[in-house]
Amino acid sequence: MERKDTYYKKARKENYRSRASFKLLEIQSKFNIIYQNDHVLEFGSSPGGWTQVVQQFTEEPVIAVDITPMDPIKDVVFIKGDINNPGLKEKIIVAMNSLGINAISTVLSDAMVKTSGNYDRDHYNSYLLCDSVMRISIDLLSSGGNVVLKQFQGDSTIEFVDKWKNNFHFYKVTKPKASRQHSREVYIIFKDKV
Repeated sequence: MERKDTYYKKARKENYRSRASFKLLEIQSKFNIIYQNDHVLEFGSSPGGWTQVVQQFTEEPVIAVDITPMDPIKDVVFIKGDINNPGLKEKIIVAMNSLGINAISTVLSDAMVKTSGNYDRDHYNSYLLCDSVMRISIDLLSSGGNVVLKQFQGDSTIEFVDKWKNNFHFYKVTKPKASRQHSREVYIIFKDKV
């Protein structure tokens, strides 16, 4: 496969840190996930492609989380941490308090598990990762808040949506054009928390 595809080259040209920026731009265009005064919590932020996009739509500081270090971005509080670490939620709350944030408006997760090549295992681990993001986020999310999560699509994707959809007024599973055609990744959109 050609690594330097159209979106990769476009990202370089437009000074985005990754081709993934265009996935979030498309999601934002279709679903209006991020608003001007939103407090955004982002999981799987490194190298910062989504973070750059977030800053185009909100004037507020962003809290970004990843297990991999991320080069600094102005007005971004970066937390190096594992989504599965029980202490991560407390670190996020500390960051929120330091910024004077009472609740998160939008949660974004482009986080992904290391793939093994075993479809069922990768899908299941992706399901568990998304579930961890939701468990951390749901109590931090404001009424009317939104969530976007990447997941490897599989038999349990509908089960995952069914598990969480009653917390929101709208949900949708989508695949942006910038996702590679052969990829099983989809993005699950939850909007307008009850």
